[in-house]
Amino acid sequence: MSPIRKEVTIGDCRLILGDCLTRPDFSPAMLSLFLRARAHFAHENRDAEGAQKGKHPACCGFQATAKREKAIWRKLARVTHAEMEFAWMGRLLSPVPRARLWGVLGHVPGDYGVLLTHGGQERADG
Repeated sequence: MSPIRKEVTIGDCRLILGDCLTRPDFSPAMLSLFLRARAHFAHENRDAEGAQKGKHPACCGFQATAKREKAIWRKLARVTHAEMEFAWMGRLLSPVPRARLWGVLGHVPGDYGVLLTHGGQERADG
């Protein structure tokens, strides 16, 4: 399988995009973005469900929802509290807890042919 290559020219600058377009990004920063997006979705979805049932939307803010969701993900992924906080901040470098958290979010890196390394990722040629 050959990688997708695309050339982009902007003014005098020519950029060649390689195989990074063919696989997703499982970096610590992207994990943080996914966790925060899921927490925001859970917060908004909870308010919408309350409004549909005729109840007043919950008074607690996003911080309470994020704390609750992080506790759920932490237990499902079997990671420590410190690892969960590092993941939330985008600073979790260890590959095993990152892979577990990605799995809880429904995106297993191995399914995309990606092997997580300390702080990064590489293609898993197998």
